[in-house]
Amino acid sequence: MDAPFTCTSEPVDLTEELDDALLDELAELCCFALESEGATGAWEVSIVLTSDEHLTRLHDDFMGIPEPTDIMTFPSDDVPGGDVVISVAQADRQRHDDAWDLPSELRFLVTHGALHLADWDDATVEDRARMLDRQRAILAAFQSRDSSSNR
Repeated sequence: MDAPFTCTSEPVDLTEELDDALLDELAELCCFALESEGATGAWEVSIVLTSDEHLTRLHDDFMGIPEPTDIMTFPSDDVPGGDVVISVAQADRQRHDDAWDLPSELRFLVTHGALHLADWDDATVEDRARMLDRQRAILAAFQSRDSSSNR
């Protein structure tokens, strides 16, 4: 029998630009996404919101690509979970593609990172399309849950 799901998600805003309410929501969303994927056991996830420079360095160090990116995930070897690292500046730039505000783009990226930690892959066009569809479904369920609890 699988262990029951528990999740500790800790947001760390290295940019010091985001408010605490959004950080709390991102942590809650990350756990919701993992639970939606049927995760079991005790998960620990750090959500690191950082600068372009920091994430570009990580992208180069770990993937050999010296270019900016929006998100990287680092699964933990010790416990279920890991780190989701997001460039806030890149998220702010690309949010315009979907006509979203920054919090919406960060929600989308956190969900993407959670799916990567849950073993989703977006290496092919088909896999990426499936993953993006799943992200949208999880976000809709999360927002629906929030709106129904506020009635």
